[in-house]
Amino acid sequence: MPDPIPTYRKFVYALAVLMIVFGGLELILRAEDFNFYFNFSADLLGMPLLDLSRFRRVANQTVEFDPQVFWKFKPDQILDARDIYRKPVRINHFGFRGKDFPLEKKAGTFRIVCLGDSVTFGWSGADEETYPAQLESILQKNHPDRAVEVINLGVTGYTSFQGKELFLAWAEKLKPDLVIFGFGQNDRLPALASDRELYDSRAWQKSRIDLALSHCQIYQLVKAGVIYCQQRQQGLSLDPKTYLPRLKRKVSPEEYEKNFGEIKKVCDRLGCKMILLNVDFPGLPMDPATESLEKLAKESQAQLPANWREWDSLQLNREISSEFGIKMIDLRTIFDDFSGREGIELMIDNGHPNEQGHRLIAELLAISIEAEQIPDE
Repeated sequence: MPDPIPTYRKFVYALAVLMIVFGGLELILRAEDFNFYFNFSADLLGMPLLDLSRFRRVANQTVEFDPQVFWKFKPDQILDARDIYRKPVRINHFGFRGKDFPLEKKAGTFRIVCLGDSVTFGWSGADEETYPAQLESILQKNHPDRAVEVINLGVTGYTSFQGKELFLAWAEKLKPDLVIFGFGQNDRLPALASDRELYDSRAWQKSRIDLALSHCQIYQLVKAGVIYCQQRQQGLSLDPKTYLPRLKRKVSPEEYEKNFGEIKKVCDRLGCKMILLNVDFPGLPMDPATESLEKLAKESQAQLPANWREWDSLQLNREISSEFGIKMIDLRTIFDDFSGREGIELMIDNGHPNEQGHRLIAELLAISIEAEQIPDE
């Protein structure tokens, strides 16, 4: 009769079998590029349940979770993924687009901070083509004896809530003389939870263990299963009738105005001015979210939320401009006026200006700044 296998060997053998099985499964999932991930479009942004095959996977590690602004770019990198960026993007040592800059403002420097989304970030453009970069060039050329800094704090995908949180964290450090506020379509997007609700839920406070495990495909599979079960328990499915009535804006018009007001309060305390951009373009419907949701509701015989209403960006920004006494520049109207002229092409797509479009924005801002904002030493 053979000697019984010692207990510790049984444990080692069992562990080895588990490692082989899970290691093999992990390799298979990686080889097949198993395309889902429990990321921004699933459990964190509160979007409706999607097909697992459509879950966007974070293949590049260019961003990191942040409990205050949800996500941010990792510092000191070049973004050059051809399927995302048409031209290389430099992320400086603070995690923002563009060249490095001193944290402490030098005496005599006129510092401008640009808050915004992918338009301000300059999606699909080169570093020197963005309107913040071109604005600095214009102002520096027009005022050679005055140091001018224009800092681009625009981040792709950001809402005015994220921009507000970002500014609150950096305002005292940067001490700007002027803040340009420009947020558009991201605020109006539909979601199951608003940005404020996500912030209060602390969903973005990920532990190191959770972040480490998120690189494992098997963990992603288990996490997606948990999300699926949670949403099914809440009565959510791929049927629009289950989620359309629950939708809300990522940022409501009231919250948009409140976000602007909180930034304005800090600016008043720091003694800096503001300019408001109506970031909207003629190639887009006035409210794309409402148009698409109404179409989906009609096709699926589902109900929109009872309190859902159209978002009139221009009217809202006019009211904010009047209430706070702030200069407002309406990009939709101005771009519409220029787009009909022969030989003038201002857009890369319906929502993002090209180099010439950014040049137009920079020139408009420069005129406004030189007329009212930038003083001589």
